Order: sequence, then C-alpha cells, then structure tokens
Amino acid sequence: MKSNNTTRIAIPSMTDEGIGADVCAHFGSCEYFTIAEVSNGEIRNVSVLSNVSPDGEHSCAAPAELLEKSGVNVVLVSGIGGRPLLSLVGKGIRVFGGAFGRVSDALEDYLAGALEELSGRGTCDCSHH
Repeated sequence: MKSNNTTRIAIPSMTDEGIGADVCAHFGSCEYFTIAEVSNGEIRNVSVLSNVSPDGEHSCAAPAELLEKSGVNVVLVSGIGGRPLLSLVGKGIRVFGGAFGRVSDALEDYLAGALEELSGRGTCDCSHH
C-alpha cells in the first residue's frame, strides 16, 4: 500500500529495461510502461507493465484503465492525443509532457520540475487521434 508521500509514476517505454529504456513517443501504442515509485524525491522501486489490451485491439481508454488499476498517480509523456489525455485526467491521473530520452531522464526532469503539466489538450498531432 502506498503512503501519502509516495507517487507511482508511469512512463511509456520502448522496451522492458526499466529506467534504462527509451521513452516511447506514443502513449497509447507503447509496448510497456515503466512504473517508478517515488517517495520524498527518491526512486524507491521500479517495475515494468506490459501495455497489452486483453482483446488485442487498440483503444484510447485501455492504457488509462490499466494504469488506474495499477495505482498510478502520474504519467510522463512525450506525446499523447486528446482523448487518452482526457481519459487519464478523468481518472485523477496527472499527466506531464516533455518526457524524452531514457526513462531515467524523464524521471530526473519530472523531479526537477522541468516537465509541463497537461490538462485538456493533447501534444500529438498524429492523424490517428
């Protein structure tokens, strides 16, 4: 069980290498989410969650439901469409844009306050959103 000062952060990832993985530019179609538990500004635990929909279909809402069930409070993204963003925000999950490089880089930027919190607009201009 998480304490009040622990945050569970999810980062869309290209591989299952944890904090060494590259950040995936597309939130909904990433292969994995790296989950980092951060307490008092320090990374306490890292795990990897597969982003596989049970029905095998791509759904904008499926990753948000998966992350909510996993107890995630914050998501760090480089790109996200409006519908998945609204789905996350609607579940009380805060979303921060500007995550690039490796997962470790994104976490460092977040902890340093360098990422911008997103609210109701997506950051991805892809035609599929």
